[in-house]
Amino acid sequence: MDLLQSVDPTNAGLSSADPYRPSFFELAAQEQLGDLLKPALRYTLAVLAQRNPRYLLRVVNRFDEVYALIMWAIERHYLKTWGSSFAENFYGLRRRRRPGITTPRAKKASSSRSTQQSMEALRGVDINVSLLMLVGLPYAQTKLHDLWESIGGGVDAGPEGGLFGDDEETGGRAVFQDGGGPTSRIEKLRTLLKVCFRKGYPYAGAAWQLWLLAYNVGYLFEKTPFWRPWFKLMRMDIRRVASDDYAASPPLLPPNMPNPLREPARFALQMLRSSPFIFFEALKYALPASIFFFKFLEWWYSPDNSRRRRRGRGGGGGGGAGTGEAGGSDEMYKLEPPRVLPPNQRGVLYNKASDYKEPHIPRSKLAPNFDEDGDLQSTKDSLLHNSCPLCGATPMNNPCALPTGYVFCYTCAFAYVEEKGRCPVTLAKVQGTSELRRVLG
Repeated sequence: MDLLQSVDPTNAGLSSADPYRPSFFELAAQEQLGDLLKPALRYTLAVLAQRNPRYLLRVVNRFDEVYALIMWAIERHYLKTWGSSFAENFYGLRRRRRPGITTPRAKKASSSRSTQQSMEALRGVDINVSLLMLVGLPYAQTKLHDLWESIGGGVDAGPEGGLFGDDEETGGRAVFQDGGGPTSRIEKLRTLLKVCFRKGYPYAGAAWQLWLLAYNVGYLFEKTPFWRPWFKLMRMDIRRVASDDYAASPPLLPPNMPNPLREPARFALQMLRSSPFIFFEALKYALPASIFFFKFLEWWYSPDNSRRRRRGRGGGGGGGAGTGEAGGSDEMYKLEPPRVLPPNQRGVLYNKASDYKEPHIPRSKLAPNFDEDGDLQSTKDSLLHNSCPLCGATPMNNPCALPTGYVFCYTCAFAYVEEKGRCPVTLAKVQGTSELRRVLG
């Protein structure tokens, strides 16, 4: 799949004299794609294993081996079919055997395109070495990093720790303690190797990254045609895919497929044989489709999706609950507010406390819900605006609300709920002082 078709390789305005030489950013993008696939698949598999641990837990525990085996099959298919890795094929790149002489005279000598393609095609040893560097090297790096962490690597030793988290108490020397019995030489040697590996692994990793960085800088400034150091040993480089690099795209199904109605058994057998090829070729189309699907889900469940938020008011969860009825309005999904709890006749609105101070402010009537039964008419002068029903303080000191909806001074409500465990007005049960909510404003 050529995702960089907008880049015209025949444009003379390119910075490089070679139009088919990929830029540094193309190679960095394809390498980053390969690095992001593994953690994404690991996370997806871990989420699925939580729902089906019986079948997927063993796969999660052996994820590195399973992933390496799958990638070996995928990379082998793309190297044999397209002469590139999966990520390189996704970005429209390919690998070729670099010719020993690249002068214009040598190019004219091999003017035939078929001859040039046969010279640039990857051999079996090139494919095997490429598989070793694409699959074997990342697997070995992962295992070495896991081993380094398992023996205490990366653990911070505190403010006096070394640059790579190593403690300085032993001065970099291995300390062997005699636990009361003779320590074998094998155990001492094993401990010494662990200490050396724990202290030397960060430096080896830093040297490895600096080596790759040197090749990256050299390739960026066109000092070397090789993107990686092992490409130089293999005499292999990466090129952009030209229109005549492949004679024709291989069909997903063989042209001599039998008729499924006349020969169903033979057709099923042929489909079974072609299924690996179909699966591997479908991956380069499934990857952008999965990215699009993921971004769609991210938008669908984001707060910016007002359409889903409006449909989900009726408890439908954003599915088809809000799709066109006859009315089509959002009123059918609106929930009415809960009814106000009326005060209890044994509450503080009817039976004032002994220390209640009568505020000298105009009184306000209760909400209409209180007057429906006609039995609460006597409470119309009992509820005051911004006045604590317990102490009568106006305005309230540090107001707080109870689950029943009534507001009091925080100290009054806290003492009352802690002692009696109920609302002073409605006498409804309150599950402790943790249900008090401060009112700001």
